[in-house]
Amino acid sequence: MNKDIKIYLSPPTIDHSEIENVVRALKSGWISPYGSYTKDFTSKLSNYFNKDILLTNSGTSSIHLALKLAGVKEGDYILCSNFTFAATAFPIVYEKAIPIFIGSEKETWNLSPEFLQCAIEDLKKKGIITKVLIVAHIYGMSAQMKKIIDICNNNNITIIEDAAEALGSFYHNKPLGSIGKYGILSFNGNKIITTSQGGALILPNKEKYNYAEKLAFQAKEKVDYYKHNEIGYNYSSSNILSALGSAQFDKLEKKVNRRRNIFNYYLSNLKNKFAIDYQKELSNSFSNRWLSAFIFPASINKKIKSLLEKNNIEARFLWNPLNRQKAFKNFSFYGDSYFENTLFKNGLCLPSGDSLNEEDLNKIITIIDKNI
Repeated sequence: MNKDIKIYLSPPTIDHSEIENVVRALKSGWISPYGSYTKDFTSKLSNYFNKDILLTNSGTSSIHLALKLAGVKEGDYILCSNFTFAATAFPIVYEKAIPIFIGSEKETWNLSPEFLQCAIEDLKKKGIITKVLIVAHIYGMSAQMKKIIDICNNNNITIIEDAAEALGSFYHNKPLGSIGKYGILSFNGNKIITTSQGGALILPNKEKYNYAEKLAFQAKEKVDYYKHNEIGYNYSSSNILSALGSAQFDKLEKKVNRRRNIFNYYLSNLKNKFAIDYQKELSNSFSNRWLSAFIFPASINKKIKSLLEKNNIEARFLWNPLNRQKAFKNFSFYGDSYFENTLFKNGLCLPSGDSLNEEDLNKIITIIDKNI
């Protein structure tokens, strides 16, 4: 291997099928949101999830639309995963609603049902009724959805699943993103399939789809002139992005299997040397292992990252909990800060792209093995 070629964390894999699709889309003249590839990609996703699908320009846009469809208004209190990327929570603030951050449980690192129940009960004592929960499935691992659903059903709370990292993951044989009332996907450049940028909103019925589509296309009324009765957004995708997505989606199973194999390679080569921890798959769940994330002893975590970077290999710390971040400093948190801070300080994501070959993986392990 050429040592000057950088090994990235989760690079896209693009081959002739994606290129051919994009060229066909360009030659067709349909580069706008509508076109044959928009229809094709939407159909593939709809069949996979058995739900109505709206393609969007990002996962963040999809969350925002889901909040609008759930009836979120200024001043509403919205429950939200704390250990996740900030885009999970940003749309709450767009609507001038108030995020309430819920901490993680130790098995999956996802939102804890116990902390969720505690938050709901405490907020009720304060006269605060919550109407929506955004639960993120981080690094492709399912949250404890049965317990979370039971709690939300008992409290009339609508669930939005942030499955941005979890396409190809399942819980009790259901694709993540299809379990809550609304689900969201991301097709950002580092995701398991990519359209360079983009996302999707998973919807419960055609009525909700029609309204989401209207909002995503600037809330134009169906008349022969430009009429707007409410505020809309420029959240649509394009036929060119869909051309990429349609080709990528056909390889989803292969990509998931490769990432799981990469995770298992790291695990088998690291567990006998270090006291590592990692996300455990729940009974009846299946993770795409989007990123291979591990907790190392505190004394070596930063050293491993530095060693890899010196050898032109990208590694990344785990999510910085949202309640620690300045952008969200004024919002409440229910959970175990020590545990989530430990994940952040001692956790590391290793290169996980499905294009990694055995030479790449062996190089990474060898660097760690010989220098730590």
